[in-house]
Amino acid sequence: MRLIAGGIMHETHTFSVEPTNAATLPIVRGDECWRYAGTNHSLGGTIDECRARGIDLVPTMLVDVVSTGTADRGSFEEIVGELIRRIGAALPADGVVLNLHGAMVAEGFPDAEGEIVRRVRVLVGEQIPIAVTLDFHGNIGQGMVDAADIVTTYDTYPHIDAGARAREAVSLLVRTISGEIRPTMELVKPPLLPVPQAQFTAKPPFKTLFDRAFEMEENGEALTVTIAAGFPYADVPDAGVSFLVTTDGDSARAHLLATELAELAWSLRDQMIIRNTPPADAVAEAIAYPEGPVMLVDVGDNIGGGTPGDGTVLLAELIRKGAMNATVIVNDPESVQAAFAAGVRNTVDLRVGGKTDRLHGDPINVSGYVKFICDGHWVHEGPENAGVPVNMGPTAVVVCEGVNLVLTSVKAMPGDQQQLKSVGIDPLSQKIIVVKAAVRWRGGFGPIAKHAIHVDTPGLGSVDLSRFTYHAIRRPIFPLDLETSWSPHHEKSL
Repeated sequence: MRLIAGGIMHETHTFSVEPTNAATLPIVRGDECWRYAGTNHSLGGTIDECRARGIDLVPTMLVDVVSTGTADRGSFEEIVGELIRRIGAALPADGVVLNLHGAMVAEGFPDAEGEIVRRVRVLVGEQIPIAVTLDFHGNIGQGMVDAADIVTTYDTYPHIDAGARAREAVSLLVRTISGEIRPTMELVKPPLLPVPQAQFTAKPPFKTLFDRAFEMEENGEALTVTIAAGFPYADVPDAGVSFLVTTDGDSARAHLLATELAELAWSLRDQMIIRNTPPADAVAEAIAYPEGPVMLVDVGDNIGGGTPGDGTVLLAELIRKGAMNATVIVNDPESVQAAFAAGVRNTVDLRVGGKTDRLHGDPINVSGYVKFICDGHWVHEGPENAGVPVNMGPTAVVVCEGVNLVLTSVKAMPGDQQQLKSVGIDPLSQKIIVVKAAVRWRGGFGPIAKHAIHVDTPGLGSVDLSRFTYHAIRRPIFPLDLETSWSPHHEKSL
């Protein structure tokens, strides 16, 4: 059996001013893709399952980038065009695996991944099945469902099962190619737009939903059940929760099961409302807490959700309150250059952060000594993305009174202890650690955290969606419209 793999993984924050263009996207091509073998990544899972089954896999290319703004039309056409050309050059094949995100937006394409799958379908024809792997935050549209044969998403947030879900997709694809199953998918989308912080899968409401989904899979009601919590910072019609159930040729049952999950989610909607602690109160609480590490979760500057990573609100408050043994990471290439110029063990005056926009706090003046400089390369220890390398660009640690200020040249999602260990900071020795995240921090730091405070910081990751001006999403939708009512029309029995 011969399969082709390739993908473009980008979560688009349509309110972000950070550009997304082909010139800056990291692209891994051809044989370079084999580096993902053995990693907890969608492409890694695809490779590992094919190797385990003795399948001839042709990897074409992968774009996997931290969330930024809407891709311009030219860049979208360039990278998708290359993907299509590479898949075409790899034909003939028995099937295609596309590792996508699910919340990508490009100029002219509010459902960018739906367009990618459509183009691949036009290329390969109707006889070659296509399996798609998506991130848990995907905004799934009917266009993708119509063009694909199999769709899976992560079942966890933090995403610790990316490899496993890709292996599942390959397994279902193989069964489809061999004629063992006839995957039939049905999509139901209730009007729900939960913020990432509400999507933590180890606790209700999403744990409740997954418990039922797993029952459906285990008792044979469905081949696979996909719950995509959605990405609320993409102003597109398909934004929000999706329930996609795949059965073996039974569309009525698939629709019934997807509707059951949608109704269950609707009944739990009040649990999806989040309220966080004001910054001053949060810092005071962290300082007063008797032991550490205390995680100050900078939700408004959630890098994984498309923010710039240069928010200063908590840094300023920690310094103002005289916090000791605290660590904050700020993405600020300009300040990194100044720290490098000053050199290790020398004092440097900096104007830090707040340089991408004015949504995450103003730049603040700090003075400190340069403790550490490095190239910013490290490898995830996991569990999320275990084995996947990261490049933060030139990185410096500047000690400002009681705060370890880690300055990066390229923003990188928090959630792995190696990010701090790689710059000489032992996470266990810190009293306070600021993480610019919503949930992802739990993967690496959850096991060592003595306490966590989710902070109502300003910015593009705000849990108050009324702070954003939406134009394209479906309305009414909860919780933007608290009085939303919903009653699905479906058959009550098979």
